[in-house]
Amino acid sequence: MEPIGIDPYLTLTLIFGFIAKEIVIGSLAVIYSMNEQGVSNYITETVTFIQGYSFCIFCLLYTPCLSTLATLVKEAKSWKFSLLSLVFPLALAWVSSLIFYQGALALGF
Repeated sequence: MEPIGIDPYLTLTLIFGFIAKEIVIGSLAVIYSMNEQGVSNYITETVTFIQGYSFCIFCLLYTPCLSTLATLVKEAKSWKFSLLSLVFPLALAWVSSLIFYQGALALGF
């Protein structure tokens, strides 16, 4: 995740986000072992605007949560479609974040 500016701890929050998207931010407190204010201060000090924006782009676009994927499997009755629903958004999120992050770095932001 380094090419898109996301550090290992933020990557771990994205894994939790696969289980349920709404716990991405909440899991930061557990991962960093800090309270909400401490996490906020730490993120402010260590994550640049470009990295944060890249993280937001990735989080917005990457794979649907586990319950959505389970519903897709049940309703579509097709593993191919379900796999496509998992892989395509992940690839789209990666490419979008990569273009943004590397483009912003190249432009000197």
